[in-house]
Amino acid sequence: MKQIVVIGGGPAGVEAAVAAAQANTQVTLISEGPIGGRTGWDSLLPSKVWLHVAEVAAEVAHASVAGVTSHGAQVDPVAVLNRIKQVAGQWSERETQRLRAAGVKVINGVAAFSSPHELIVRSDDNQQALTADAVIIATGSVPRFPPTMKPDGQRIIAPRFASHLSALPPDMIVIGGGPTGSEFASLFSRLGVKVTWLVGLPGVLPMFDPAAGAALAEAMTAQGVAIHQVDVTSAERTEDGVVVTATDGTTYTAAMAFLAIGRVPDLSRLNLAAAGVPVDANGQVTVDSYGRTAVSHIFAVGDAAGGPMLANRALAQAWVAGRTAADVPTPAYCPYTVVSAVYTVPEIAQVGIVTGSTDELQRARASYAVSLKSYLANTTEGWIELTFDPTSRQIRGGVAVGAHAADLLAPVALAIQTGATLADLSAIFAAYPTLSEAVFAAARAAA
Repeated sequence: MKQIVVIGGGPAGVEAAVAAAQANTQVTLISEGPIGGRTGWDSLLPSKVWLHVAEVAAEVAHASVAGVTSHGAQVDPVAVLNRIKQVAGQWSERETQRLRAAGVKVINGVAAFSSPHELIVRSDDNQQALTADAVIIATGSVPRFPPTMKPDGQRIIAPRFASHLSALPPDMIVIGGGPTGSEFASLFSRLGVKVTWLVGLPGVLPMFDPAAGAALAEAMTAQGVAIHQVDVTSAERTEDGVVVTATDGTTYTAAMAFLAIGRVPDLSRLNLAAAGVPVDANGQVTVDSYGRTAVSHIFAVGDAAGGPMLANRALAQAWVAGRTAADVPTPAYCPYTVVSAVYTVPEIAQVGIVTGSTDELQRARASYAVSLKSYLANTTEGWIELTFDPTSRQIRGGVAVGAHAADLLAPVALAIQTGATLADLSAIFAAYPTLSEAVFAAARAAA
């Protein structure tokens, strides 16, 4: 029976372990902490609980639009922290049950290679050696902080402190124009915090379609967020708050600062040199479309394999690597079907290829206003745009801006996967009324 070891107890590690266990294998998962990993306990899940709180509060505040009388919404940060613990515990138990049902053995500890096929697992009170036919690295990522910008957990915080934020400040400087910075700038603003958002010279969401980034910047400005396109050199604590200095010498002050300036793969403790796996100058390993590193029986998935650092990308890679390690025929990982989503107001999402010349791509856009649902939900300002090959008319990508944008791109991802054309989408009429009608209306507009 093939012995497979998965390193990492987060979503990617669990997905890889369960996928690998579906064949004639013995799978062992090594988790440094409780199942759920940093994603479930320290970063993604806590932030999404806060985002849901802001969403609910906004619905209550605007209930009168739908004819419902309310007396406003008050957010209790302490209650939110308790909710985070509750949801994280429930999700951890659910993932633990998945592992148990699949027959995966779980060991708590920190793993390091001693040779290409051997690992040493250390915990507080002992260590043990494991031998593996295949190893899947799913150790996630850690924040990257320059020496002049480090969180102190009180006035200067980072995403991992979302599960400890027991009070909201009157004002906040958010540093970083990527998805995490965007989400927290939107979140704090919606919770009544005065936000100054320093997005860096590339601007808002530079890795997204320019129209989407511009739409978010416009909406955030309308919400009262002050956006400055500057690079930051330092963030320092003062007696009564923080001062942030930009490269041009301009300073910004507030009660607190939030750092969302990037992450790097968490590989430093693995002793990859003993396994013969090369690590490049940026601290990353190179993998193929099945997750294999330069050492063919060692795989890396999710954040451990570098960016883009998306949870659904990690799950997709983990599923492919787990099955491949177990010798189960599996299609290669396809980056073009991974939806990138930013849970701001408006929500931003994209999938596939969305930029290119008119000779390479053509576009078709539909407003959310084509759907009755958008009037019911007061979201008529949203839009979805499809990109397609001008010759074959096959769908190549999509961008959505508005409520539930990420949900709307699910059929677009499937269209890319199956090679569907505009004509294929044009023939579909979604449930009426739903926002998803806009996807197929865009295809009909182009067809």
